[in-house]
Amino acid sequence: MNTKEWIKPYRDAIDQQYKLDDVAQQDVDFFFTKLEKFAAGFPDQGSFATQFLQSPLYQEYTNLFTKYQQMGITPSGETVEQATETLKRENREASMEEHIKSTAEREARIAVTRMLPDEVNEVRWNGGRTLPVIGPIIQWVDNIKWIRRLLGKK
Repeated sequence: MNTKEWIKPYRDAIDQQYKLDDVAQQDVDFFFTKLEKFAAGFPDQGSFATQFLQSPLYQEYTNLFTKYQQMGITPSGETVEQATETLKRENREASMEEHIKSTAEREARIAVTRMLPDEVNEVRWNGGRTLPVIGPIIQWVDNIKWIRRLLGKK
């Protein structure tokens, strides 16, 4: 009877999902030492598995998963804690990049506005209404839209 083989799947579940530091590894090793002693009292793997699921050791085993959840390995190979820090750093960098970009765009618009002649800026601010030819056209379009709204048509 090889009890180490009986507990191997439980051990593998932790080893494959967590990157444990030395203290956590000692805690897990201590638990599996207790589990090996528990398994030694059973004649076969089936009875061990049945009794393990009903024992307080099973609760202790499941508690290991929540106790060391920050050391869990993400699909990228980082621990949850490392992935969280990476996301925080990327979010800070992205928001800083966005802030710099919007500030640069705003300053560029201000600089262009200052360089343009007043007549051009007046046309831009008034939507082209001050241009001799376009102004009356825009006014007629606005009047037609107003009449359509008044009559309930789109």
